[in-house]
Amino acid sequence: MAITMVISILLFLMLMFPVMNLFTRNEGKWSVKEKQSTTAFHLAEGGADRAYWKILESVDMWNATSTGTIAGYNFDQVYDDIGGGYYTIRISSDPANPDARIVEAAGKDLGSRQVRRIRMYLVNTNTGVKFAIRSEKVLTNGGGNPHVEWGPVISNGSIIATGRTFPRFYSAGHVTTQDGGSSTASTDDVYWWSYYPVPSAPTINFGFYLSSATGSGASPCGGNYYTVGDRTFMGCHDKSGKTYYITGNAIFKSGAGGNHITGNVIALGNVTFAGNGGSANAPDGSYNAALPPYAWKEYGANWAHYKIFDPAGPATYADAVSSNYVATGKTYPLTGVLTHGMLYAGGNMELSGGGNGIFHGVVVSANDSTTDTSNFLIYYDPDIASNIRLYTSPVTIVKGTWYEVKGEWPPGL
Repeated sequence: MAITMVISILLFLMLMFPVMNLFTRNEGKWSVKEKQSTTAFHLAEGGADRAYWKILESVDMWNATSTGTIAGYNFDQVYDDIGGGYYTIRISSDPANPDARIVEAAGKDLGSRQVRRIRMYLVNTNTGVKFAIRSEKVLTNGGGNPHVEWGPVISNGSIIATGRTFPRFYSAGHVTTQDGGSSTASTDDVYWWSYYPVPSAPTINFGFYLSSATGSGASPCGGNYYTVGDRTFMGCHDKSGKTYYITGNAIFKSGAGGNHITGNVIALGNVTFAGNGGSANAPDGSYNAALPPYAWKEYGANWAHYKIFDPAGPATYADAVSSNYVATGKTYPLTGVLTHGMLYAGGNMELSGGGNGIFHGVVVSANDSTTDTSNFLIYYDPDIASNIRLYTSPVTIVKGTWYEVKGEWPPGL
């Protein structure tokens, strides 16, 4: 029996040896294949990172990919600067989001020629001027009267928005009283965000505006468009669309038929108002203003107020969201507009007079901004915002979602 058992064991081992040998050899192959697949994946990751840093070079790179692609980043070049294989990249626009780009990178290892591909979304959070009013320090927009319409409020400091239910408030600090004093990022995901990663302020090309004002010569309101020192506006009616560039303070006063300026007012000092700044007495400041197509996004917490501007619009905010509503061809009458353009203060902005000053366009303050008393109204105009001259500066890119996709190595490479 002992001899029989030994012979049986030997026969079993003789039969199992080829199986074990095959298993061992296959396991080695599988390990090598897995290593090669991992290498291909890391090569694809390296390609995606290369595309990310390419986009960060300048706003020109970002703009170049809005309607097409750039050389070397259209599956038209193979890169071999990472050990173990090759990779190629394509950067394209996102039809669903003009502030995003799609990066697709394919990696191939040297051994088995395995291919792995990943897709990544890049989002530009510094896309220019997309706000009604912005302050680089504390922005006060409290009180019971509405002050900002049709566009969001942004501050690199805190925002005091007591009693407000619109528009949207984005603050790098507190949004008072909405956040309840929270010291960490918090939001209702509708109209206020505290400790929000506020994008860098757009860099206004002051050199362009200085040159424009200097070349414009005399103003119909007396003096020149370029003013060294302070300038007072009283009875100024100017619909030329030109820029007033003031190295000191800009002061708006009532009297002499009121003020209305269609154009930009840039003051490197403070901007202040006496009463309503004269806007209520300026009949040339009354017109039908175009309602921004996405103004409705500012009124998620007060839809009834939005319906004042767009009575035939969606019945609820939820309806507007679900249909991605676009208000096309809508207008709203504005009366007594003080300025229609960009209003900039290099110092403080104090919209705190006793009247009903109205601003249509974009308001920017390099320091504090106060819109806390009376009925000063700011209506956002996206056309004014898009035409503000900015320096070409690096874009601010945030990496969005990324995932692996199926795909072969691009043909012809």
